[in-house]
Parts: sequence; C-alpha cells; structure tokens
Amino acid sequence: MPNTTQAAAVATEKNKLPLRDLALIGVFGTSNDRRALVRHASGRIERVRPGERLNGRQVIAIDGNALLLRSGRGTRRLEMPAG
Repeated sequence: MPNTTQAAAVATEKNKLPLRDLALIGVFGTSNDRRALVRHASGRIERVRPGERLNGRQVIAIDGNALLLRSGRGTRRLEMPAG
C-alpha cells in the first residue's frame, strides 16, 4: 500500500484516473472489514463495502488494491491507479 508521499504524488499526476468511468481511489480498513472509496464519472465520491450496490452492480470483494463488482453481465475488477 502506498505511503502518504506516494499517494500524494499519484493523486496529483495527470491522466491517472479514468474520469468518464468509475475509478477506485482508495481502500481502507482491516482485512476483515475493508471499505473502498470510488469516484463516479460525475465526480461524486462514494464509500462502499462488500454486499453494497454501486451503479447497479454488487460489490462482492475488496482487497488491498482492488474492488470486484458483479452484474448480470459478469464480474468487473477496479484496481488502484499504478503509482
């Protein structure tokens, strides 16, 4: 997991987040109680945890750097931007 300096550097780099789609911007909590911060295309930030719904998809898992979403079309993995 990046430290504060690394996170600040990535947060200020241009073109790191897909602004027209969902983007995972942070993962926090313990391994037994993970939560994630997601940025919507509108710019809205939302905090989610496994079992909740996000844009019509179910959050099925959160690990140290990714979020798994399930919909009728399959599973999608959102990963933290590389830094």
